[in-house]
Amino acid sequence: MQRAALPHEARLRLRADFGRLSRLGRVHPGREALVRILPNPCGQARLGVAAPRAYGGAVRRNRFKRLVREVFRHVRAELGGVDVLVAPRRGLTEPTLAGLRADLLAAPTRAHEPRNRP
Repeated sequence: MQRAALPHEARLRLRADFGRLSRLGRVHPGREALVRILPNPCGQARLGVAAPRAYGGAVRRNRFKRLVREVFRHVRAELGGVDVLVAPRRGLTEPTLAGLRADLLAAPTRAHEPRNRP
């Protein structure tokens, strides 16, 4: 039976990776999530999820993270060599797989655009 878990090499684990993505990543404000995306040299998509306490209790935050990981497992091959950081939008009440999928797939199209930061 094939294991459905997200492989370790597909996860962002280091604080430095999260910080680099927060500082340098392009922000794509989707309908259900804010997606930060940055090209990486390893050639495969890696995921980080940030669900702050302000979003809700542990059950709500963990549900959001589970849904994001599930969507990422299905679209990982389509994303290419990028690091992705996903956080819930303010006011999001109930995330959906379809909404998160749309947000994740729309973000890479903007990953390689130049940033207009002074």
